[in-house]
Amino acid sequence: MMSSDAGKALLWDHRVGDWVVDTDLVLRFINNLGNIDRFETVDRAQAESVADVVTGGRALPDEHGLRALFAAHSHGGPQASPDLD
Repeated sequence: MMSSDAGKALLWDHRVGDWVVDTDLVLRFINNLGNIDRFETVDRAQAESVADVVTGGRALPDEHGLRALFAAHSHGGPQASPDLD
């Protein structure tokens, strides 16, 4: 998931089992023409549906969660999802 206003990108890191901010990795992936058939732009509802399958039920962060992740990353904080409960 990319945020054009924040200039950040989020992805599911299966190794740590969490959403992480890794804009450089996402940009390398989508800017590689060899991957052109491996991604597509989708709306929020489609992204949530795919996230549920890919993560085994871990929801895509809501707007508040996304902003918290992007802010933490911008300030050198942890990349992984903060506990928002």
